[in-house]
Amino acid sequence: MAGPVSALSLAVKVMGAPSCQIDISQDHTVPLDRPFFPLSGSCLAICGVTVFAPLIEGGTTYLPVTIIRLILLYVACIWLIRGMQAERLTITDSPLLGPVVAFTGLAGVSIFWSVYMNVSLQGAVNLVSYSVFFVLVLAGVTSRRHVKMLVMLLLGMGLFEGGLGIVQYVWLGEARARGTFFNPNFFATYEVAMCMLALGLLIGLRQGDVRWRERLFLAFAAAITFSAMVMAQSRGAVLAFLMAVTFLGLYWYGKAALIVLVCLIVSGIIFPNPVKQRFLDVGAYDPYAYTRFEIWKNSLERITDRPLGTGLGTYKYSSFQYRFPIEHAIVQYGKRAESAHNEYLQMGVELGIAGVVLFFFGLGIWGREAKRVFALAASRLDRGIAIGMCSGVVAIIVHAGVDSVFHEPALVLLLVLLGSLVLTLSRLDGIGQTQEWRHPFPNHPIRMVLAGILLVSFACLSIQPAAAWFASEQGSRALMNGDDGSALEWYRRATLIDPGATGHRDAVARLYVNQFSHSGDPSWLIQAGTELKICMALNPLDGRFPYRLGAVYLLLSEQPALASQRDELVSQAAGAFEKAVIVDPFSPFSYLELGKIRRAQGERMAAQTFLTRAVAHEPNFLPARTMLADLATEMGHPETAATQRAMIHDIQLKYQGQTLNHLEQQFLTVESAKLP
Repeated sequence: MAGPVSALSLAVKVMGAPSCQIDISQDHTVPLDRPFFPLSGSCLAICGVTVFAPLIEGGTTYLPVTIIRLILLYVACIWLIRGMQAERLTITDSPLLGPVVAFTGLAGVSIFWSVYMNVSLQGAVNLVSYSVFFVLVLAGVTSRRHVKMLVMLLLGMGLFEGGLGIVQYVWLGEARARGTFFNPNFFATYEVAMCMLALGLLIGLRQGDVRWRERLFLAFAAAITFSAMVMAQSRGAVLAFLMAVTFLGLYWYGKAALIVLVCLIVSGIIFPNPVKQRFLDVGAYDPYAYTRFEIWKNSLERITDRPLGTGLGTYKYSSFQYRFPIEHAIVQYGKRAESAHNEYLQMGVELGIAGVVLFFFGLGIWGREAKRVFALAASRLDRGIAIGMCSGVVAIIVHAGVDSVFHEPALVLLLVLLGSLVLTLSRLDGIGQTQEWRHPFPNHPIRMVLAGILLVSFACLSIQPAAAWFASEQGSRALMNGDDGSALEWYRRATLIDPGATGHRDAVARLYVNQFSHSGDPSWLIQAGTELKICMALNPLDGRFPYRLGAVYLLLSEQPALASQRDELVSQAAGAFEKAVIVDPFSPFSYLELGKIRRAQGERMAAQTFLTRAVAHEPNFLPARTMLADLATEMGHPETAATQRAMIHDIQLKYQGQTLNHLEQQFLTVESAKLP
């Protein structure tokens, strides 16, 4: 047997498991009395990824993500080896295959104009992994038994996560249920999708289609997942649930389902529940809770400014230039949006308008195929599975419009799995065309070498961030134990493993500064400056690096051993701070340092200009107001000085007694000698 399925079945033989022989070019079904097992290697890989993905602490740890990548890479290797043996590459065709390849290709091309190539490259690797998983599901799920097995596996995972979340909220004292996810919002989305899958089957199946035990299991799964979603208290997940329930209800019951929707909304408003309480609490205690409209408006401005996008994964770095104020906060521009809280706007910022168009074009093609399954499904069971999966897709798609859902690998993999299984049902029911894309692949040494280089490169890119992260973590542990020498060695190893990542180089630079503070040797500062310059070259949009470089130059200018170079070093510090002002125009600290430098050089008007810009952005930034008062006195303007000192007094009185974080303390603390 040739093609992806036979190639993937080889994986099972390698692992010592039996393989199911199914020729997908002839028939996509198996008799109902065929034993449930054995499974093909592809199905085992799909099951493994499906179970493992939600257990990876929200996808923020590098090692589990790397494991998923390597599993998918292993499957791709087996497929490629079998293709070489058969001298042709075979892929199960799908109407969605073209848009998936185009979208992934666009992400790959965007690396070349990305403002931060390293992070865009890793984002492209993620997209390639998701695309491989999509192809794997299309090729590996070859029967209704496979579909049923995956449905039961998903419901089992929903029950496990939901049960864990309920235990956390009810018995362990967690403020919000989160299961194994680090973010309760992502957990809630996962549970909504599982709830929709259970409800789709429960409503769609007629009496006698399944045994009573299976119907009871579906009802129990729906109840547990719904309860867990409520205990997660996610506002976005509630919206996703309502839209998914509406979609499900309109299909089965028509407009009468709107009555149920209204009843759900009214009940949620009237009766006490965790979600309602969070709506009330978050508005009272979190001044940043309702800033998403500002973030969305801000994102549209970025798309207008850069219609081709800034590169995959660069949204948070372009945020330095697009800060917006939070009224009534001590630090008005202190928050910077690291995500758009709307995946489609973020897609537009990072991949440009073309990325958004391609995504929704693919979504439209998928919706057309799903509609055909609803209308022409071979059985009510297939229709129930399809509508349940589509409702889960709707939930994830809707929540992605108000939160960073696609940043969670488990949810993206779930979205790909649900969407792909709908296309598989279309193929199994004979609704969609059964075709295979075949490309000749003669077994030539040069071709084998090129394929090997491609696979090894992908493996290195998959492992690289995890290996660098491990080295950096070892450095952090050594630093906590007071072993600066070992910490420095580990950080340097991280920069060698992943030279394009600025985080590791920044850690090295900070450690160099610490070494200077212990030894007084200015050579440490020179090395720190070198690392910061590299960081600026790798990621020119991060406003922290030029500011830190300016601070390093100022420290160097104060060293007696470099007294002859003092003026040059001060000039270089001013240049670095000016770059920081361009990259991060809303931070007052660079303006303050420039004001200090110009004042020391006797350029009082220039100093006053910089300080005035600082307080224009941040009225509560008292160090700048203090220096403005001093400058006004020096320039013979006592009324202006008195006005500034009066404002300092009023601002301190206004926030007196409040608990301040470190940044707010920097804003409100001034030298007492400067005050009247």
